[in-house]
Amino acid sequence: MRISKTYLIVASMILTLTACSPPGGKQAELGKLERQRDALDAKIKALKTELDAAQGMPKPEAPGANVEIAVVQFGLFQHFIQVQGQVESDNNVFVPPQSPGIVKKIHVRPGDRVGKGQLLVELDGSILESGIAELENGLALARTIFERQQRLWDKKIGSEIEYLQAKNGKESLEKKLKTLQEQYKMTKIYSPLSGTVDEVLLKEGEMAAAGFGAVRVVQLSNLKLKVDLSEVYISQIRKNDPVLVSMPAVGKDMELKISAVSQVIDPDNRTFQIEIKIPRSVEGVKPNMLAVLKINDYSNQKAAVVPSNIIQETEKDRFLFVAEEENGTWYARKRTVQIGESYGNNSEILSGLEEGERVVTIGYQALADGQKLTVIAADSE
Repeated sequence: MRISKTYLIVASMILTLTACSPPGGKQAELGKLERQRDALDAKIKALKTELDAAQGMPKPEAPGANVEIAVVQFGLFQHFIQVQGQVESDNNVFVPPQSPGIVKKIHVRPGDRVGKGQLLVELDGSILESGIAELENGLALARTIFERQQRLWDKKIGSEIEYLQAKNGKESLEKKLKTLQEQYKMTKIYSPLSGTVDEVLLKEGEMAAAGFGAVRVVQLSNLKLKVDLSEVYISQIRKNDPVLVSMPAVGKDMELKISAVSQVIDPDNRTFQIEIKIPRSVEGVKPNMLAVLKINDYSNQKAAVVPSNIIQETEKDRFLFVAEEENGTWYARKRTVQIGESYGNNSEILSGLEEGERVVTIGYQALADGQKLTVIAADSE
């Protein structure tokens, strides 16, 4: 009743002042009255609160913080080392000429299939050919002379010196001919293996240098991946460990096994090397192709795994919030945890969580221990 009377008094004042105010000051007078009304409303609200408190009425509860929660389940956690590797071939040969010379004829082109021992390139050997022809003529005469001297010597005719001279002349020419023939073979470049011609660096008519690669021949049946790993992993990586291999260039993903692990550390970059054989059944893979490898270096078959982003950190500890239900009401509980390995977006919890508990996954940033919660979404168990 007291409050209603107050409103009537204020209303009467407004009407009286409005009627008495000059037309030019109505706007200013209205603003003044509105400010007086607002001040009066604030006093009325404060008075109501005092009266409610005096009569023992409870204060309205603030709504709980909106959160999403997920059930903690124990399961497999795996950590992977992710590195890049390169495809190589055990039979990837850059065949060089054994002697210098002018390129006379190239018999193959890139992409050609060749067999072991097949002629790839010919160098000019005309001088050697002339020398061989000359020696062959001289050797034919020397053999004839030797054969006649041998027949005479067998019949005890003639001197031993003449027989030995004929024999030495023949054998000397045979050795010279063999030497020239070997030199002539060096003007030919032959494939040391069966495979595919990948590259030809020579051109007909140009000079080929001895010992410099001329034709690359690749055998695609024995391909492997070579990867350099940091020395910190040498005690964790073993032969036959599984590896997830992805080759983006050909769109292939496969699980292979480590075929070899080096036990020697490279002193220059502090790494060791592993090899992974690529099965012959895998098509489209070429030497020097890049691959992404994920090597499993740690596994826990029964681990509590949570999203890494929900773990908060102070100078003293790491913690997250779990949601606990009490008499139908949810409350936030701060929980200190010990973190194990992390991979991707997940982290392994070594201690501090029990299976079946509910962790706060959304809305955890501004929570306080014991704060009331409003669960707006929850993962099913």
